[in-house]
Amino acid sequence: MVVLALIWPQMFHRYWGQGLDHQTESIIFKLSQATPCFLIFLVAPFLGQLAETGHFRRRALRWSVILGVIFTMGLSFVPASAWFYSALLYTLGAIAFFCASTFYDSMIVDFAPPGQRHFISGVAYSMGFVAGLIILVGLALGFFAGDSLRWVYIAAGFWWLLFSLPLLFYPDERSAHVPSLSLRQVFHATLQTSKELWANVKVRWFLLAYILYIDGLHAVKTSAAHFGAVLGFGEMDLIKAFLVVQIIGVPAALIFGWLGNRWGAVRMIALALVGYIFLTLLGSQIQPGNLTLLNFTFPSVWLIAAGVGMVQGGVQALSRSYFAELVPQGREVVYFGFYSMMGKFAAFIGPLLGALAGWAFASPTDETSAERIGFASFALLFILGLILLTHSHRVNKVK
Repeated sequence: MVVLALIWPQMFHRYWGQGLDHQTESIIFKLSQATPCFLIFLVAPFLGQLAETGHFRRRALRWSVILGVIFTMGLSFVPASAWFYSALLYTLGAIAFFCASTFYDSMIVDFAPPGQRHFISGVAYSMGFVAGLIILVGLALGFFAGDSLRWVYIAAGFWWLLFSLPLLFYPDERSAHVPSLSLRQVFHATLQTSKELWANVKVRWFLLAYILYIDGLHAVKTSAAHFGAVLGFGEMDLIKAFLVVQIIGVPAALIFGWLGNRWGAVRMIALALVGYIFLTLLGSQIQPGNLTLLNFTFPSVWLIAAGVGMVQGGVQALSRSYFAELVPQGREVVYFGFYSMMGKFAAFIGPLLGALAGWAFASPTDETSAERIGFASFALLFILGLILLTHSHRVNKVK
């Protein structure tokens, strides 16, 4: 919430990116988002393979969190206009976070029985929204007002470390009795796993769909604050918009998890993707100002925020739990390495798509057109992802 989605994107625009023109700033911002995703895309399958050997998963998770916390806290000490050092620490922190999330996601098979994974995954994501809600309330109350806003990264680092402690010291019985492998053995085992995964028709088609729609979701989430700042929305308007996302996201993630058990994960994911298509196209046309609905006046950005809150957690939670049901028993951890790889490859392509679309079609008379066009281009990813997800569901029913 603090680093990827809200505070860092705004501060990069208003504080660290001072002196950069809008187009240069937009390109640097999106490249900063894309670089860590590309690097994790390269190594995630090997991390997943290593996670099945010895005590690697627990040690790697521990170091990922520690380094990520250090890099996150370091952002508090970067001076104004130092966009390069800000982008560097963001990139290093994001690499550590994405490494950790590779192991976090695979742990669902250790903590959730098969019949309850959709619901438990939804509960987990709803708790994430609760955490974001607490942080946003602190921002709205002025605990990090003015120049002290940059110290929020210290708080974010402590928050991350504190709530990772139960997992960092949890005995990883899955990998405790598996012998360690040499790097050559890991490389060959990873190649073998990739062939095995591609031969699994159910997994293959779902991951192709997942690449596209999770790409769009990540791009919307990480671009929203920067997009709003460029359009001219005030800092408090954006903080309150993210507050709306969190408030609605808590019950929405729970409901999606519950309905995923009753109606099926694929149906609920498809419903959310239709919502995302509408939201990205509507959001690209939004203008700063207020709307009045049912005698209630509110900033226009809140409408988009409410829609995102309804669908964001559900897509992430059900994707994770549905994939856990597709993979062969005993191969969950290494398969989740490829799952993470696909998600990070998607996150790498999304910002580049937005940057390319904005560069190619931006109007010289409208300095916000590059951001608007880039945001609208994300709808294409949801459309293609929905088509492939529908095909994946048909294939899975046949098989």
